[in-house]
Amino acid sequence: MSSSFQNQVVLVTGGSTGIGAAVALALAEEGSRVLITGRHEDTLRTSAARHPHIAYVVADVSQPADVARTLESVRARFDRLDVLVNNAGIAAIAPLTAATPEHVRQLLDVNVAGVVETTRQALPLLKMSKGAIVNIASTIADQPFPNMSVYCASKAAVVALTRAWAQELGGEGIRVNVVSPGPIETPLYEPSKLGISAADLNQMAAAIVAQVPLRRFGTPEDVAAVVRFLASSSARYVTGAQYTVGGGMEA
Repeated sequence: MSSSFQNQVVLVTGGSTGIGAAVALALAEEGSRVLITGRHEDTLRTSAARHPHIAYVVADVSQPADVARTLESVRARFDRLDVLVNNAGIAAIAPLTAATPEHVRQLLDVNVAGVVETTRQALPLLKMSKGAIVNIASTIADQPFPNMSVYCASKAAVVALTRAWAQELGGEGIRVNVVSPGPIETPLYEPSKLGISAADLNQMAAAIVAQVPLRRFGTPEDVAAVVRFLASSSARYVTGAQYTVGGGMEA
């Protein structure tokens, strides 16, 4: 258990499964009090049950009212916020011909607008604590795949937001960094989430692994370890940085 996290308060969006759940557990085990958000109470409850220091709020980051309710819960429960992990995100495969306004709006509302609004509403608390923000992007922001142009663009936006905010908020003592995972074994890679068949998913996964020097998918815990470092006092002079967790698939 690290003294960096004792009694600190952490908000993790998209904390019900995958990377978000792993981050929440890793920081709770270090002594933090963690609040996770997500759209589905059943998976949130399962994630929170893994540690007594994890609580949850059912909320959709694409809805400003839900974001406001989340931050009000942080104030009511803890009256402070030390670390914000902007993890919530969605992915969808669509060629340009299928990138309808609905497809674009859905991805940008969650992956970009949700990050902006959550951070904006969290700022008063983060300024008080001189806290840390860790955004979750993707190696796909820097190495775009075909048929995922809007998703790639949304994650590139997260990297750009990180770099701008690091400059903008540095004077307030707030550090802002971004973690770009490569291929990670998460529910995001389920066929139903990507809108493709299981056979197509297997073919895509094999092609991806062939590009990874370590020749495997990573785990959510691999990403959580880097988030934990960036959120800790060990990274007190690190801001505006992009950390790739991709088995050698560099951003």
